[in-house]
Amino acid sequence: MSLIYTIFVPHPPLLIPEVGRGEERKCQASLDAYQEAARRIAQADVETVILVSPHAPLIKDGMTLAVDNLIQGSFAQFGAAQVSLSFVSDLVVMAQFQNLSGVVPIQGSIDHGAFVPLYFLQKAGWNGKVVLLGMPLERPEEYGERIGQLLEDLPGRYAIVASGDLSHRLKEDGPYGFDSAGPEFDQFVVKTLQRDLKKIADLSVELVEKAGECGYRSLRLALAAKEGAPEVLSYEGPFGVGYLVADLYHSSPLPQWARRCLTTYLEKGDPGLMDLPDMSAPEFAVRRGCFVTLKQGGHLRGCIGTTEPWQENLALEIQHNAIAAGTQDPRFRPVRTEELDNISFTVDVLGELEKIAGPEELDPWRYGVVVRQRGRSGLLLPHLEGVDTVSDQINIAKQKAGIPAGDPVELWRFEVKRHYE
Repeated sequence: MSLIYTIFVPHPPLLIPEVGRGEERKCQASLDAYQEAARRIAQADVETVILVSPHAPLIKDGMTLAVDNLIQGSFAQFGAAQVSLSFVSDLVVMAQFQNLSGVVPIQGSIDHGAFVPLYFLQKAGWNGKVVLLGMPLERPEEYGERIGQLLEDLPGRYAIVASGDLSHRLKEDGPYGFDSAGPEFDQFVVKTLQRDLKKIADLSVELVEKAGECGYRSLRLALAAKEGAPEVLSYEGPFGVGYLVADLYHSSPLPQWARRCLTTYLEKGDPGLMDLPDMSAPEFAVRRGCFVTLKQGGHLRGCIGTTEPWQENLALEIQHNAIAAGTQDPRFRPVRTEELDNISFTVDVLGELEKIAGPEELDPWRYGVVVRQRGRSGLLLPHLEGVDTVSDQINIAKQKAGIPAGDPVELWRFEVKRHYE
């Protein structure tokens, strides 16, 4: 099933209770979020974790790969020798990684940048295999894409855990003192994750260096491995270092169901021949409007949706819209069966429509908008590339409805949860 989860986590040893000895409670938000992220990976039945650490041996151009049969170590250097872990390496995946250009095999003990995440994974009940990589210093997006592509071609269920702290210069009494670049860097990263991911690499080298970070490249690598809808689980900096926990990507059954629906229709011509998915799963049983979007080579290939539910459950809503997106979008010719392997599916599930008093209650990154005027209506989803202002959002929705730009309209907003394969 390839890559099914990607997270970004910090690695302060004091989060480990045996090391922190009570100090970890000053980072309670990070501790809670860390435990949640680890629980999600454990519950997703991940078989192998690809762990990217900024404290493994690093090389100027490329990545290092630990080729030991066991990934093991302890927190002895932090006064907690009783905390030791040992994980089996995934030799099959390791062999594939050694074929990647720029990957250099090394041997050695585990570093705390990997050990802290593995501690929380084990505490959550995960006991799979590990592949340990040293963070690339150059071209992290390139390595992320190559790793993602490699995992796509392998059987199994994989997760990337990108380890790294943000700025170490948030407070005068922090490990490296204070620099205004520190808060600026951290705020940029957190905001960009929630808004426009394409800008994540836009920071100047000078600002990044002044911020004193150690996780920027591992974060960018993880984001490039597979497109997702990042969720910031927590961010705080109580000791002058920025701790970010984020769910960057996870596989959802909704777009997988959409793919199955369109595939069955193209092959058999009758959606009624399909068995519905497990309707005891709450994500399928609810009644919601949704949009199914198809992309090919990163470009739109079809998109059809409903602002309000027309079917008795979301499974049937997705089925109808997936078939329509592939065969009835007037902007594109119908999808052919042989194209499906090169088409990606996403499903946007809409929340309840809420009437609002005016544009000041909109945010094009958080809310979609519906404009209405005398029987005409237009809808625009949130978080669209190139739609950065409320004015842009309203004007495009009006254009879709055939409403003149200057005309008054009723405004409705809604939130959307985007699901990726």
